[in-house]
Amino acid sequence: MAGPDFLNSSSVQSLISSLTTNASNLEQKYASNKTDYLANETMYGLVQCTRDLRADQCNKCVQDYIAYANASKPNCSDQFGARIMGPNCYIRYELYSFYVATYTAPQPPPPPALVPSISSVPLPVPPPPSSNPIWKITIAAISVTVGLLFISATLVFLWRRRKEKGENRTENEDLSTIYLQENLDTNLQFILNPSAEYQVFGLDTLRIATHNFSDKNKLGQGGFGPVYKGTLPDGQEVAVKRLSGSSVQGLRELKNEVEFLAKLKHKNLVELLGCCIENKEKILCYEFLPNGSLDKILFAKDPLKLSELGWKARYKIIEGIGRGLHYLHEESRLTIIHRDMKASNILLDKDMSPKISDFGLARFFGEDQTHVDTSIIAGTFGYMAPEYVMHGNFSAKSDVYSFGVLLLEIITGQKNSSFASSGRVANLISYAWKHWENNTVDELMDPMLEDAYIQDIARCVQIALLCVQQEPSMRPNMAHINRMLAGTAVPNVPSTWQVPSIDFTMSEESSTVVQSSFSGQSSGTKGTTGSLH
Repeated sequence: MAGPDFLNSSSVQSLISSLTTNASNLEQKYASNKTDYLANETMYGLVQCTRDLRADQCNKCVQDYIAYANASKPNCSDQFGARIMGPNCYIRYELYSFYVATYTAPQPPPPPALVPSISSVPLPVPPPPSSNPIWKITIAAISVTVGLLFISATLVFLWRRRKEKGENRTENEDLSTIYLQENLDTNLQFILNPSAEYQVFGLDTLRIATHNFSDKNKLGQGGFGPVYKGTLPDGQEVAVKRLSGSSVQGLRELKNEVEFLAKLKHKNLVELLGCCIENKEKILCYEFLPNGSLDKILFAKDPLKLSELGWKARYKIIEGIGRGLHYLHEESRLTIIHRDMKASNILLDKDMSPKISDFGLARFFGEDQTHVDTSIIAGTFGYMAPEYVMHGNFSAKSDVYSFGVLLLEIITGQKNSSFASSGRVANLISYAWKHWENNTVDELMDPMLEDAYIQDIARCVQIALLCVQQEPSMRPNMAHINRMLAGTAVPNVPSTWQVPSIDFTMSEESSTVVQSSFSGQSSGTKGTTGSLH
């Protein structure tokens, strides 16, 4: 899929619009042409509809797909072309000539003295006298026949290609699902090629492993589908995430998880063992972590579970998360921004060591990139940085903000999104800031924690408040945070603290993907459940 510059280019739009008009009005329902692009480039385009469509239906099919691509395309800014295929229409453009014949709309008739122009594939037949109507009819008939043969051959080729890739689509299938599935076919062909980095599982293997995805094996329900415990034939225990068949975001998550986790290896990141794409199933298979997610223990009311989270255990978790984020931001092959750091995405192994999971919303940065602006706001309320919520701007400092919120949750044992206290404060950040100002950190920390560690806890509160400052440039990076956690660096106290003035008044389980559109520098978001002040 092309990047945003291509999709929004006036020259590309003009080319596709012209081809759509031509294809809609031609019997063959096919048109191809080229146009100048930039100073020294040529853009080649093709539009084709199935011949059973009327002109208005062909035009609508193409326009719907183009509109969806502009609104919901994934991050492929390094690609130089586009290929969008549906059951009834096909659009493609590239910076190289990829078609073998060109069909265009009939040109205006030339002067009577000239031979009529034929806008089909040229044939090696000597030009007949223009006064012979039978010869004209013969050429027209042959031209149409050749055109039909070409269209038929193209459709057969596309049908075979889709059949070989196991695409069993219906005409009633959701448009967005078709688009994303086609994008997976084009840009993720490596998924079904087994490698040393991950395994491709058969659907039957995972059905047997999970007792046919039994409710008894269900570990939980994620934003994009349920997760099951499974046992492979060799006895290995695994966590199997079955992505929702109707979830457009689920297709993106599959792409991200395979693209990122297959390349990332760190003791504080969950390990992706493999995936399965069979029939309409989209499944991811991970290492099984017996202690589940951090939120299940941290926010539980069960004293027995909480007894496992003394300060030493919590500090070990904090340091592990810090190391994992530092690896993503600065040490991995790719610079990764997680975008959904929260307690439920921190999994704990048998030794209570943390592993960052769920890379469905992650994005990678180029070498020279420091931030990205987006109109698609995705994440979880309470953890998202102010600049991301309000302006669609995210960077490594957005993850730092989320880490700060998570750090305060670990210290207090309270969830930010459902925060409640006896005082009149908006959220956990304001609550922590109030106690920091009043020098009453001992009242802030979880009552289950030991007073003997008050100095370490106070230092972590200060680090957390540095992480959640309003201005991203005032937040430390993860390398500096890890040094402060290790005690090899002293937290810097800024001359002016910038506490975010965001009041999240959402439901307790507001863990959802939020989409908003921005025009310039918006002061808020559309369709959110939080109020911004």
